Amino acid sequence: ESFSLIFTMAFNPPAAVAGTGGGILMTMLWGIKRGLYSNEAGQGSAAIAHSTAKTKYPVREGAVAMLGPFIDTLIICTMTGLVILSTGAWKHTQFFVNITATSAEEARQAIELGVFQGRELFNSSLLTSFAFKDGLSFLFNYGDKIVTVSVLLFAVSTAIAWSFYGNRSAVYLFGEKAIMPYLWVYVAFVFIGGIAELEAIWAFGDAALGIMTFPNLISIVLLTGALKGMTKEYFSKEHVPYQK
Repeated sequence: ESFSLIFTMAFNPPAAVAGTGGGILMTMLWGIKRGLYSNEAGQGSAAIAHSTAKTKYPVREGAVAMLGPFIDTLIICTMTGLVILSTGAWKHTQFFVNITATSAEEARQAIELGVFQGRELFNSSLLTSFAFKDGLSFLFNYGDKIVTVSVLLFAVSTAIAWSFYGNRSAVYLFGEKAIMPYLWVYVAFVFIGGIAELEAIWAFGDAALGIMTFPNLISIVLLTGALKGMTKEYFSKEHVPYQK
């Protein structure tokens, strides 16, 4: 049922979504944006970490790197989505919160603000927490704590990894002297990210991701020939299994 719902909503979206120019294009857009956040495919960022590995064969390390997108996108993200769908958390009114909002257009025109009341579905990790708590309620009542711990571990590991990526990039562009200024700026942005509005963070992240990914994709296309040759050469030989 969950898989059926995924394909139904993707190719036959509700009128409210399709009417705003959504449909398949919007589904693909959101999938690509959030998928890139989770697996870093095509960005060139994960390659910075894998390039530090000590190996005689770059293709071997590249094959290992391919496990990343498979695990965190096809396994973790798929499991998370299935939990939210199978528990019905995505549509249950118990997962709605009351909101109060005003019209931005009225504010710009200096017109007396019209305040309206409404209800908005929990999103992000909060919705996931409720879904896991509901789905695992037959075993224990701490399903949401699994998400809390997972988010904490993911956040810490992500902060460390991207600090390293930026560190290496700063050194490459400006030399060793750029490390400390970069770290100060990085820590400041980590703090800002913790207190800023979620929508603003996503918007800034999407823009930065596009700026970083586009030139790297050009490099990938230009290096396709070299990659094909190295891969063919590597897999045409017999390799001795690793032994201590």
